[in-house]
Amino acid sequence: MLIEQIILENIGSYRGPNLFDLSINSNEKNVILIGGENGAGKTTFLNSIRLGLFGSYGYGYKTENKDYFNRVYSYLNANARKQENEQFSITIIFNEVENYRRNSYKFTRSWSLKGDNLKEKFTITKDGSYLNDAETDIYQSKLKDTFPPKLFDLCLFDGEEISRIISENKLSSYLQELSTVVFNLDLFNNLEIDLAAYLQQAVNEKQLSTLEEEVLELQKVEIEKLKSIKDINEIVNLDLDTMKKLRETYISIKKDFETHGGLVKEERENLNQQMLEIEMYRKKNSERVKDFVQNLLPFYLNKNLLLSARKQIQDEEKLSLFTHLEKELSIDKLTEISKELPELASFEKIAPSLRERILGIVKPEPNEVTYIHHLSPSQRMEIELISQTIEKESNNVYLDLLEQNRNMLAEAKELRQKINTNDLANEFSQMLHKMERIQEEIHSLEKRIEQNNILLQEKQIALTSLQSTIETKQSIIEQGSKKKSSFTIAQNIKKLSTEFQKLQHQKKLQQVQIEATRMLNKLMRKQQYISSIRINPETFEVSLFDRDRDLVVKETLSAGEKEILLLSLIWAMFKCSGRRVPFIFDTLLGRLDRTHKRNILIDFIPSCGDQVLILSTNSEVDESHYKLLEEHLSHRYLLEFNIEKHQTVVSHHYFNFEGKEHTS
Repeated sequence: MLIEQIILENIGSYRGPNLFDLSINSNEKNVILIGGENGAGKTTFLNSIRLGLFGSYGYGYKTENKDYFNRVYSYLNANARKQENEQFSITIIFNEVENYRRNSYKFTRSWSLKGDNLKEKFTITKDGSYLNDAETDIYQSKLKDTFPPKLFDLCLFDGEEISRIISENKLSSYLQELSTVVFNLDLFNNLEIDLAAYLQQAVNEKQLSTLEEEVLELQKVEIEKLKSIKDINEIVNLDLDTMKKLRETYISIKKDFETHGGLVKEERENLNQQMLEIEMYRKKNSERVKDFVQNLLPFYLNKNLLLSARKQIQDEEKLSLFTHLEKELSIDKLTEISKELPELASFEKIAPSLRERILGIVKPEPNEVTYIHHLSPSQRMEIELISQTIEKESNNVYLDLLEQNRNMLAEAKELRQKINTNDLANEFSQMLHKMERIQEEIHSLEKRIEQNNILLQEKQIALTSLQSTIETKQSIIEQGSKKKSSFTIAQNIKKLSTEFQKLQHQKKLQQVQIEATRMLNKLMRKQQYISSIRINPETFEVSLFDRDRDLVVKETLSAGEKEILLLSLIWAMFKCSGRRVPFIFDTLLGRLDRTHKRNILIDFIPSCGDQVLILSTNSEVDESHYKLLEEHLSHRYLLEFNIEKHQTVVSHHYFNFEGKEHTS
């Protein structure tokens, strides 16, 4: 899609009809430059393209409703709303190549206002002929697939949005979304959503087996877990980026403090070192007390009962041995043994007495011992070890440790008071307090990152287990079905769709890496600093490598270089997709230095495709930058807000960098 004309009639600050000719004169002149100071009407111009092309669908409404009409009403020119029979309309003329033929389309979206009642009328003409209602619906559905609002958003390069993506470390998620839309893979996402809706309908109509319904419910849980993992990962990445910036700030302040702090620094560090040592000892004591309380205190409080239990267990053990010997060591057995030993012929007479003597050795005292615990050997050993430990323990040891901690706490308070007094008494106290606040923030972030990483591991383990359960149940369903059910077919299609998307991402991203590297080296001030770019097809994490194939940490890049990296990746994706779409740049150059601005205007903008719209202030694209663009300009416009008339005036020139041709 390439836009030929846009006509705004009584939209925003545009009073009456205002025509923008956006046609391209040649491949070399593919740029339309629209200048204007803040509040002149650039944002209204951009909103009008979305509204004119997509109507309510462009704002997430499936049908025209009250919220949509309230939004439209706010876009209508305030002065024209006061007049009767005024026309409000947005007309967009564009061309598309269909079946190797170029067709011209004209979208006209108009509104009539009677009192508070707003009505919308929408018509489409193709090559001068009006489409009927059915043809209009068909073409709108086609447009939603070939040029959806999401793709329009991705064609619109807002400098502030790009800076936000970079500062919030959302490069990977942005590239994943861009890749999905640009390479038409969102169609497969929609297919999976439709399949899920179909299966849910089957559940509602009781057409699925219990096992199939279980799988669907588990898959819903799987989606929630995947989203939760993704959200936590984003939080962790954002915290890591914040922590990196805090550390950089801390190092900068510390360096300044060390340069000017002198003896104050050394004295303070000595006091801090003493406090750290005290805290270390207090922590060690506390852990020892805590370990005693958690593990041994219950036994210590019941020491007599424990020792009594040990005595009972020992007696039970003797009783067990006595009982066993008494049973096995009978008079008959002893007599039989004596017959086998001739020299002990008289043994038969002494056998009963000998038996009593032997049993007496192991017979427990007192005679009234009865079984209570019936413990295993390992359990008896545990009781014995605990009993021995408790006999050696003394509560005075732990009372002494607690007393030491109280004394050390008082000492630490005195040291803290000295530090506070010292800080208040010198001119560097503000720096010190700031450094402390930063350290506290870093510590808090480290703790949160650690907790989130543990949570991620737990969620990942749960997800893996859940996925294994789903696969097992799906396998049972497939094995139990003699013929393919609608459930099995839908599940297989979803699997195939997911695998196809992975393969397409992998294939397309290989081309994107090559093109993005080439463009990045054109734009960066450090020539050939980056030799290759790699994009993980699953996580969309971007890795940079230098000429020695060593990894270049992205955090070492400046904000401008990161912006250029993102632009190069976006440009490469659109190039590899083969899409003919207009590129729109809004306040793109604000954060770039002069060299990078020059490279963007010379090498990037002219290469962005068949049609490029630039909306800019005179401070962003100044006279020197205008001259760099001039040979590529097909049209130029200046938006000026007339305060007396409360409307935007459109002129065919760009600020005062050239002579005015005429005014429309």
